[in-house]
Amino acid sequence: MLFKKKESKKSQKAPKKVPSKKESFSKAALEKELLKEAKIIKIPIGEAKGFSGKVAEKVAKWVEKRGEVTTSDINMKVADEVKKYSKDLAFIYKNRGKII
Repeated sequence: MLFKKKESKKSQKAPKKVPSKKESFSKAALEKELLKEAKIIKIPIGEAKGFSGKVAEKVAKWVEKRGEVTTSDINMKVADEVKKYSKDLAFIYKNRGKII
């Protein structure tokens, strides 16, 4: 048969809905990410270890108080907290996901 029969709209199946994945906040993952980003912009590792734990702790407390937060909210909070230690690193977090 050269031509396929057109299927009626009734016989077409709707795509299955995939439940959205909830991402959970991880203080350890944030601390590791802060260290990685600090290394990229050449912040001394000792200095980065000093503030990454403090920043991760403050952000973790902030997340616990909120019902739901987006990744963007977390990045803005990280930027606010890390600004005290490194303005360059704060700039990276504030503009994460944007073209710089």
